This record gives sequence, C-alpha cells and structure tokens, in this order.
Amino acid sequence: MTIYKILKYPHSLLRKKSTDVTVFDAGLQLFSENLCETMYVFDGIGLAAPQVGILKRVIVVDVRKYFKEPDIWKKTVEYSLDGVKMDCPDVLTLVNPVIKVAKDTIIFPLDGCLSFPGVPRAKTERSAYIEIEAYDTQKRLIHVNGYGIMSICLQHEMDHLEGVLFIDRVQEEAFLDEELLGYIKDHEDESEERKKIKKYKPQDARRLVSIS
Repeated sequence: MTIYKILKYPHSLLRKKSTDVTVFDAGLQLFSENLCETMYVFDGIGLAAPQVGILKRVIVVDVRKYFKEPDIWKKTVEYSLDGVKMDCPDVLTLVNPVIKVAKDTIIFPLDGCLSFPGVPRAKTERSAYIEIEAYDTQKRLIHVNGYGIMSICLQHEMDHLEGVLFIDRVQEEAFLDEELLGYIKDHEDESEERKKIKKYKPQDARRLVSIS
C-alpha cells in the first residue's frame, strides 16, 4: 500500500483538465487501490486522480462514513455492471466517467475538499440526481444513478477532472485567497496532521505512477 501526497490549493495541476485512460492494466488497478487508501487516511469520502497529480479521468468514492446507519447509503445509488443490475460496491472506482443526466438543482451546505484542508465547509449548487456512465479498472461498463450525497460526491470528484474546484461553486461570499492559504497553513501546522504525515509518509504519485 502506498499513500499519495494530496496536492493543496493553489497547485497549478488542480486547474488542469484530465485525459481519458486508454490502457486498462495492473498499473491502473494498483493506482486505484492506492487512491482509495489515500482517501481513507485523509478522512475523505471521495478523491480524484488529479488531486494526487495524475491527470487521468479516475475517481474513487465511498460515502459510507457520511451516514450513521451502515447500509443506508445504498438507498442513494442504483448500480449496474455490463448491463446487469446489482448491489453497488462499497467503494466506487470510476474510470472515464461521463454524466448523462443531471437534474433537480439543490444547495448543498457542507461541501469541502481534501485539497483545501482546514477550509470551512461551504454552500455549493449541485444536482440532486445524476446518471453516470463509466468503466471499472477491468474496462467493464458501469452505470450509476446517484441521489443526494452520492450524487453530490460524484459531481464534486468529477469537477476535479475538469479543473473545477468547489470554491468555484460557492453560493455565498467567495473565499479570499489569503483566507484559503491561511486555513491550509494552520491545518498543516496542527500536531495531528503532522503525526499523520510522519506515520504514513505520503509519496509523490507523479514519480510512481505511469498511466496511459
């Protein structure tokens, strides 16, 4: 298991668009597994490849911790693999995801991002329901219909693939850059964050990962 460094705002790669994955091999599988582990270590419910410096269209999502009841999240998603409906896996790994349907605009009050550690959560405009087509790491076709928090999390991560950040969608007074940088620096200076970095020794994915 390798834990990757998460790029922090205002790193320039966070504003770049990602390209499609064209080779589905063991390297892609390993990268997706490490991306998941990185998400867990830093207490996220979603993470996108560009957040670790890899400009490929790959995201991972696991919304279970958002709910107090362990299985209630399953009511927020419909899932099919190669045309066969089945239970959604606990962790969604989506390669080359495309939103096919997005509807019912809502204001989500608690949007936040692992690339903005320490920054207060904010209200953003999202769609309450989306339909996504993607592939898994074995190039099997996936269809996901997401509701509520599943929809919101998927949209947030897919924004990263376009170089769009959650601060671009804030529906109240925009954060000033100096505010953002101050929050991030204060977070990095916290003892718990320092302990976590020392324990897991996050690695630069750009030096380890080669995905086509």
